[in-house]
Amino acid sequence: MITSALRAAECILNDWPIEQGAKLSVAREALLACLERKLSPGAARVAFIEAAKEAGNYVDEPTRLPPAGRVKKSHRARRRLS
Repeated sequence: MITSALRAAECILNDWPIEQGAKLSVAREALLACLERKLSPGAARVAFIEAAKEAGNYVDEPTRLPPAGRVKKSHRARRRLS
């Protein structure tokens, strides 16, 4: 499981199943740019996923959850017991 740009870069540079590919080249550049803070992690992630698909690797793309934050409360009038 890849959980960071650094781990993705290590994987794509050292353990990749193919040596050449158009999307592989883009992903390498994107991950290195991300590590240098010149590209967003999201953009690097997309490039990595495309390279993984090009190489025939299984990619589990999780469903994004809604952002965490305050829970909206209902503004219904409450009955008070007297």
